[in-house]
Amino acid sequence: MKPLKRALKVLLLTVGAYLVQVCVMRYFTVQSVVGSVIFAVLAILVVSCGKKYAFCASCIIGMMMESMLSNSNVPSLYVIAYPAITMLCAQTFADMTDRQLEQRRLAYERAQVRISQGKGKKHWWYSFMIRYRDADFPPFIRIPLCAGEMDFFLNLVLIIYMYLIGEELTLIHLTRLAGSVVYTMGLAWALMFPLRAMLGMYPRGKRAQGGEET
Repeated sequence: MKPLKRALKVLLLTVGAYLVQVCVMRYFTVQSVVGSVIFAVLAILVVSCGKKYAFCASCIIGMMMESMLSNSNVPSLYVIAYPAITMLCAQTFADMTDRQLEQRRLAYERAQVRISQGKGKKHWWYSFMIRYRDADFPPFIRIPLCAGEMDFFLNLVLIIYMYLIGEELTLIHLTRLAGSVVYTMGLAWALMFPLRAMLGMYPRGKRAQGGEET
């Protein structure tokens, strides 16, 4: 029953994110830039619920976007783009399995041995990554980064398409891309706390636990 309850919550968040994006966000533009509530919610699902829930949600959103809003000359652009981008980013930001964590730990150990033997070069990011060799990055870091990466990839695809059809690209396009990514990351940061609580990601309070024990 618990998986069914979570699936219903994910479906509700998916439809709600789509409706807010198409009906509400146009009133909250900043210098003609609109953040993506859709990618903010998908990032929360990637980190909180896993790849399967995020993939299903992205497919639903892709189909709704394609059937309701698509005015592109490329058929099935949104149907392909949303699931593909979601799963691509999920490879980096979704929770790792025990096997993946063990493989990463072994890889870091081998790299450290090579460095100690003078066969490898220690990069600036190595000391930062080694700090988290035994665990994932905290969710409040991964969720905004995941949302920003998703938004970046979709905007990049649209910009490349505009260039291919002959439209001249200017600094304004790049500025809007950067603004959209930052806006989306801010939305993900603001939404992740209530939505993760809704998905049951936070432990119950001491009072509730005491009530169960009695």
